[in-house]
Amino acid sequence: MWLDMFLKLPYTKKLLGMVSRYALNQIVAKYERVSYASIDSSRCGCVMRTTHDLPCAYELARYVVSSIPLGVIHMFWRRLSFSDQGLSEPEVSISEEMETISWQFQELDVCGKVTLKSKL
Repeated sequence: MWLDMFLKLPYTKKLLGMVSRYALNQIVAKYERVSYASIDSSRCGCVMRTTHDLPCAYELARYVVSSIPLGVIHMFWRRLSFSDQGLSEPEVSISEEMETISWQFQELDVCGKVTLKSKL
């Protein structure tokens, strides 16, 4: 369903399969503001560029008639992994991690124990 929506949008075609779905959704949401922000960065606010390092509305205005180049998307959003690393083990255990936490808990003072307990 969402794939059909992105295939209909000419500016996202080069990004399909190259960036995460979350990033694509954010880009489409900001693309809807292009007519409002136009090419004036003061009206845009550039929140997506500063918080997510994704193109903001006024940057997207440059790509109204073309596709968004992959280079304007931060590397974080382009690191897609389809490996099953760690999922092929027949049994999953946290006993080693629990022992480490227990050992660290015993070494703390009362205030530290209360803090660690609240975090857990």
